Amino acid sequence: MKNQFIGMTITLLLLGMLFNSCSTSTYVGRWIKWNSSGIDDFKHFPNYSYQASPIPFYFEKNDIEDLDNLTIPKNDKRANKLIDLLNNSKTTAFLIIRNDTILYERYLNNYQRNSMNTSFSVAKSITSLMIGKALDDKLIHSRDDKLTKYLPQMIKIDRNYENVSIAHILDMRSGIQFKDHDLIWGDKPKAYYHPNLRKRIEQLRVKSKPGKNFKYNPYNTIIAGMVIEKTSDLLAAEYFEQNIWNRLGMEYSGSWSLDSKESKMTKMESGLNLRAIDFAKFGRLILNHGKWNDQQIISAEWMNDCFKIDKSLKLDEYGGDIYYKNFWWIYSKDGRMVDIISGWGHLGQYLYIFPDSNTIIVRMGKKQKGVESWGNLFKTINEKINSSLN
Repeated sequence: MKNQFIGMTITLLLLGMLFNSCSTSTYVGRWIKWNSSGIDDFKHFPNYSYQASPIPFYFEKNDIEDLDNLTIPKNDKRANKLIDLLNNSKTTAFLIIRNDTILYERYLNNYQRNSMNTSFSVAKSITSLMIGKALDDKLIHSRDDKLTKYLPQMIKIDRNYENVSIAHILDMRSGIQFKDHDLIWGDKPKAYYHPNLRKRIEQLRVKSKPGKNFKYNPYNTIIAGMVIEKTSDLLAAEYFEQNIWNRLGMEYSGSWSLDSKESKMTKMESGLNLRAIDFAKFGRLILNHGKWNDQQIISAEWMNDCFKIDKSLKLDEYGGDIYYKNFWWIYSKDGRMVDIISGWGHLGQYLYIFPDSNTIIVRMGKKQKGVESWGNLFKTINEKINSSLN
């Protein structure tokens, strides 16, 4: 009888430990229960919510219906109509806007205009706007400042943080450790699911020389959020609301996911949740060099510097003429003029901006597959619209 009691007690303890580990208040529990990420993940996380504007901004509309039948060539010499390609690739929203006019707006696969999507890594690019505003507000003195000027606690973790600058963080050249895989001990899921991101950041060491090599690392964006918190004395999500969201005439409400109710760290790397039509407004802000109607939201100086080509930031390993600066992907054919400014996100969330033609393309979806290259597709569409309008 005594042995049975001990056995039952041990079993109950083990079951209790297993149940606790599977609680979504823990990293392990989230990794087990939520596992693969999806565009509805905003339902999992607590969030800082944003209200729609009382005076929303509306783009003009001049829908080019023929774009549905635009043929997109493939490597196998077959061609797809654009509308079929969008449907088959699990696209949920696709917008083309030029000169403040919507030329094409489609919602597919059971999504509508008012359906919420999460941005995934395009949130990193939007974080860049926050950094620009913090520089304008003199909360951050310079891109070249050392990170430890704002987060001195990092020196206690690793003395090499003394060599990490804000620029290294923004350009993904910090050298901070990052195991790039989805297994439970990997940093990809830890950066996404950890319920206390500040604590996780304060466990990281600098593994390579800062400034030397590009390494795409979501921890950099979380650290940028910590700098905004420290300097503004606000949640990064709240700083964004006061200085950017509330000034762009958002048609719908939105939110920014937090790591947990207890920690309340803004998920800078992935957690901006909004409708596609409001997403496009960030593109408009960029095309207008930080100005919204008659208000300068972010200084033109920062916006111009943000997208100034720096040949030392060229990513030869990515092929083509691609640069990464200030959390943005930048394309330049000649290494002088910017051809495309873009933000990319998991499962094919895209904000593509073509400065020369004043064009914004937004694609949101449930998966990235189904198109050989979304970037090439956006370029093809932009070129065909150029031809049809000339």
